[in-house]
Amino acid sequence: MRLKYFDTDITDNLHKLASDNHIIVENVYDLSPETPDFSIVRRQGIFMNINYDTDVSFNFRLAHELAHLVYGDGNTQKIYTFSEFGHRYEELQAHRNAIRMLMSIEMPSSPLTFMSYYRVPAWLESDVIQTYNEFKVLE
Repeated sequence: MRLKYFDTDITDNLHKLASDNHIIVENVYDLSPETPDFSIVRRQGIFMNINYDTDVSFNFRLAHELAHLVYGDGNTQKIYTFSEFGHRYEELQAHRNAIRMLMSIEMPSSPLTFMSYYRVPAWLESDVIQTYNEFKVLE
Protein backbone atom coordinates (compact mmCIF):
# COMPACT_ATOMS: atom_id res chain seq x y z
CA MET A 1 0.00 0.00 0.00
CA ARG A 2 1.45 3.38 -1.06
CA LEU A 3 0.05 5.65 1.64
CA LYS A 4 3.46 6.78 2.84
CA TYR A 5 2.69 10.32 1.60
CA PHE A 6 -0.68 10.55 3.31
CA ASP A 7 -1.47 13.48 5.63
CA THR A 8 -4.88 13.03 7.21
CA ASP A 9 -5.40 16.76 7.92
CA ILE A 10 -4.91 17.61 4.26
CA THR A 11 -7.00 14.62 3.20
CA ASP A 12 -9.78 15.77 5.53
CA ASN A 13 -9.70 19.23 3.92
CA LEU A 14 -9.91 17.68 0.46
CA HIS A 15 -12.82 15.49 1.55
CA LYS A 16 -14.59 18.55 2.93
CA LEU A 17 -14.12 20.34 -0.39
CA ALA A 18 -15.55 17.28 -2.13
CA SER A 19 -18.53 17.18 0.23
CA ASP A 20 -19.16 20.92 -0.16
CA ASN A 21 -19.35 20.32 -3.92
CA HIS A 22 -21.54 17.18 -3.61
CA ILE A 23 -18.73 14.93 -4.83
CA ILE A 24 -18.39 11.39 -3.51
CA VAL A 25 -14.89 10.06 -2.89
CA GLU A 26 -14.38 6.30 -2.64
CA ASN A 27 -11.15 4.52 -1.78
CA VAL A 28 -10.95 1.32 -3.82
CA TYR A 29 -8.85 -1.53 -2.47
CA ASP A 30 -9.33 -4.26 -5.09
CA LEU A 31 -7.95 -2.69 -8.27
CA SER A 32 -4.65 -3.66 -9.85
CA PRO A 33 -1.59 -1.43 -9.33
CA GLU A 34 -1.76 -0.44 -13.02
CA THR A 35 -5.27 1.03 -12.70
CA PRO A 36 -5.13 4.79 -12.11
CA ASP A 37 -7.48 6.83 -9.96
CA PHE A 38 -10.46 8.15 -11.91
CA SER A 39 -13.38 10.51 -11.69
CA ILE A 40 -16.77 10.22 -13.32
CA VAL A 41 -18.37 13.53 -14.22
CA ARG A 42 -22.01 12.43 -14.45
CA ARG A 43 -21.90 10.66 -11.07
CA GLN A 44 -19.78 13.36 -9.43
CA GLY A 45 -17.61 10.58 -8.05
CA ILE A 46 -13.91 10.03 -7.51
CA PHE A 47 -12.43 6.57 -7.14
CA MET A 48 -8.99 6.44 -5.56
CA ASN A 49 -7.06 3.23 -6.21
CA ILE A 50 -5.20 2.58 -2.97
CA ASN A 51 -2.99 0.08 -4.84
CA TYR A 52 -2.06 2.44 -7.68
CA ASP A 53 1.66 2.11 -8.43
CA THR A 54 2.90 5.70 -8.62
CA ASP A 55 5.25 7.88 -6.64
CA VAL A 56 2.81 10.82 -6.77
CA SER A 57 1.22 11.30 -3.35
CA PHE A 58 -2.32 10.24 -2.58
CA ASN A 59 -3.31 13.82 -1.69
CA PHE A 60 -1.97 15.30 -4.93
CA ARG A 61 -3.84 12.65 -6.90
CA LEU A 62 -7.02 13.30 -4.93
CA ALA A 63 -6.70 17.07 -5.44
CA HIS A 64 -6.11 16.44 -9.15
CA GLU A 65 -9.29 14.38 -9.51
CA LEU A 66 -11.24 16.92 -7.45
CA ALA A 67 -9.98 19.67 -9.75
CA HIS A 68 -11.54 17.88 -12.74
CA LEU A 69 -14.96 17.90 -11.10
CA VAL A 70 -14.84 21.27 -9.32
CA TYR A 71 -13.12 23.37 -12.00
CA GLY A 72 -13.35 21.30 -15.16
CA ASP A 73 -15.70 21.46 -18.09
CA GLY A 74 -18.11 18.57 -17.59
CA ASN A 75 -18.96 18.58 -21.28
CA THR A 76 -15.39 17.91 -22.44
CA GLN A 77 -14.99 14.40 -21.10
CA LYS A 78 -17.16 12.01 -19.07
CA ILE A 79 -14.40 10.06 -17.29
CA TYR A 80 -10.95 11.27 -16.26
CA THR A 81 -8.09 8.97 -15.27
CA PHE A 82 -5.06 10.19 -13.40
CA SER A 83 -1.82 10.48 -15.34
CA GLU A 84 1.26 12.10 -13.89
CA PHE A 85 2.46 12.64 -17.46
CA GLY A 86 -0.81 14.03 -18.89
CA HIS A 87 -0.05 17.19 -20.88
CA ARG A 88 -3.31 17.69 -22.74
CA TYR A 89 -5.33 20.74 -21.72
CA GLU A 90 -7.74 19.12 -19.24
CA GLU A 91 -4.97 17.22 -17.46
CA LEU A 92 -2.65 20.21 -17.29
CA GLN A 93 -5.47 22.34 -15.84
CA ALA A 94 -6.24 19.65 -13.25
CA HIS A 95 -2.56 19.53 -12.26
CA ARG A 96 -2.41 23.31 -11.93
CA ASN A 97 -5.67 23.48 -9.97
CA ALA A 98 -4.49 20.67 -7.69
CA ILE A 99 -1.36 22.70 -6.92
CA ARG A 100 -3.50 25.76 -6.09
CA MET A 101 -5.91 23.69 -4.02
CA LEU A 102 -3.17 22.14 -1.91
CA MET A 103 -1.31 25.43 -1.41
CA SER A 104 -4.55 27.05 -0.28
CA ILE A 105 -4.92 24.33 2.37
CA GLU A 106 -1.35 24.57 3.62
CA MET A 107 1.26 26.94 2.25
CA PRO A 108 4.63 25.22 1.87
CA SER A 109 7.90 26.74 2.99
CA SER A 110 9.22 26.57 -0.60
CA PRO A 111 8.23 25.26 -4.04
CA LEU A 112 10.75 22.42 -3.75
CA THR A 113 9.37 21.42 -0.36
CA PHE A 114 5.91 21.25 -1.94
CA MET A 115 7.17 19.15 -4.84
CA SER A 116 9.01 16.78 -2.57
CA TYR A 117 6.17 16.42 -0.07
CA TYR A 118 3.48 15.71 -2.67
CA ARG A 119 5.86 13.91 -5.04
CA VAL A 120 4.83 16.21 -7.88
CA PRO A 121 6.29 15.26 -11.28
CA ALA A 122 9.38 17.33 -12.09
CA TRP A 123 7.92 18.68 -15.33
CA LEU A 124 5.40 20.67 -13.23
CA GLU A 125 8.11 22.59 -11.36
CA SER A 126 7.50 25.87 -13.19
CA ASP A 127 3.76 25.67 -12.36
CA VAL A 128 4.55 25.01 -8.70
CA ILE A 129 6.97 27.96 -8.58
CA GLN A 130 4.50 30.27 -10.32
CA THR A 131 1.65 29.34 -7.96
CA TYR A 132 3.91 29.59 -4.93
CA ASN A 133 4.98 33.10 -5.97
CA GLU A 134 1.36 34.15 -6.55
CA PHE A 135 0.37 32.91 -3.09
CA LYS A 136 3.39 34.56 -1.44
CA VAL A 137 2.35 37.93 -2.89
CA LEU A 138 -1.10 37.50 -1.34
CA GLU A 139 0.26 36.78 2.15
